[in-house]
Amino acid sequence: MATQDFTEISYTIDPQDHLLTVSSEWVDFALKNHGDGLTPEYVKGRSLWDFITDEPTRELYEAVLAHVRSGPTTDLVLRCDAPERRRLIEMTVTLLADGNVEFKTVLLASKPRIAQRLFDRDTPRTARHLMVCSWCDKVSVGVDKWFEVEAAMEYLHLTGEAELPIIEPVVCPECYARVMEIISDSVPLGS
Repeated sequence: MATQDFTEISYTIDPQDHLLTVSSEWVDFALKNHGDGLTPEYVKGRSLWDFITDEPTRELYEAVLAHVRSGPTTDLVLRCDAPERRRLIEMTVTLLADGNVEFKTVLLASKPRIAQRLFDRDTPRTARHLMVCSWCDKVSVGVDKWFEVEAAMEYLHLTGEAELPIIEPVVCPECYARVMEIISDSVPLGS
């Protein structure tokens, strides 16, 4: 099944970080992109942290939420790739009047590419781990070296392998610094 794009996806969380709502387009996108079990009944009421399991990404989301809850809306540009699509999205995180937080994601660009088996969840895996940035989808190929998946597969000699390493979601140093800069540059309301 080919993955599909979206126009705008939104969801809200309560002050304790539990999912309250998901938009109908969020549900459609999940179903069309191998997220068969991500129905509203399954996700509503669950903690956001049930779905963000790696520590670096969680730390960044916690920093964004702390910042947004102090007043300012935060806009972040990141990637949301699929095996055969490269996507650029903008995520706007807003504190609502009732204390809930809304995440609204808009598709900025989407380009087809040759399907990348590393991002295909049905690809057989080895016990080895390969770090992939949760924000830019670049792959770590060594200390402070992050490449696009196509170049990383070549560099690591993985293109012809039947089994590929397990993806280990992390946040690359560049993305971490960029998000922290965005947070520090915007001033909380009332300051």
